[in-house]
Amino acid sequence: MTTFKSPKVTVNITSEELFNKIGDLNNLKKIIPPSITNFKSTQTTCSFKMENMPKINLEITERTPFSKISLNAKDSQIPFSLDCIISEKEDKCEAYLEINAELNFMMKMMVEKPINNFLNLLASKLKNI
Repeated sequence: MTTFKSPKVTVNITSEELFNKIGDLNNLKKIIPPSITNFKSTQTTCSFKMENMPKINLEITERTPFSKISLNAKDSQIPFSLDCIISEKEDKCEAYLEINAELNFMMKMMVEKPINNFLNLLASKLKNI
């Protein structure tokens, strides 16, 4: 299992507020980068296309109130999950994103930079959700 993590970011809302916002995948439209195309969402699922990659379908599979939301890939050639980990910091919260994927060494080398760039960009936009 290969893990990619974004840096921790401080978000100017409580962990409960962030959890409720990102717990509805329709709100992801506010933070997805312009390089993402064909974004479609419901409250619990989303799909999109990234450059040079197949369509990605995600579904919320776990919710730990105010601390973690996990999305798993559906119908993917490479099994992976995307987690948002949230921790309370007084009247704000901290959060980071984590992708866990079953990648061989060669695939890891190919996708490491684009995935890290994607996570860093999402994390920086998460501050303003």
